[in-house]
Amino acid sequence: MMRTDTDPGAANAYVSAFAAVSGAERVARAVQMAEEARAVALAGIRFRGPGKSEAEVFAEWLRLLHGDVVAGTVLATRRTSELNGS
Repeated sequence: MMRTDTDPGAANAYVSAFAAVSGAERVARAVQMAEEARAVALAGIRFRGPGKSEAEVFAEWLRLLHGDVVAGTVLATRRTSELNGS
C-alpha cells in the first residue's frame, strides 16, 4: 500500500468526485493540464534563456521531454523536411 499524508476522508471525496466525471470530461481535463504544463515549461526555458529564439526554446523543451536522442532525431527530421519544402 502506498503511504500518503492525505486524510482518508479527503482521499475518498477526491476519488468519488473523480468517478462522477464523464470520460470525455476526464480527457478534456487531462488535455488542459498537459497544455498548462507545456506552457509552464516553455516559460521556464524562456526565463532561463531570454535570448533564445522560439526554435531554440522548442528544441530545449523537446530535449527535456524526450531526451537528447529522440529530440535530435525529431529536430534533424524537421530540418530535412524544411529544406525539402515539406
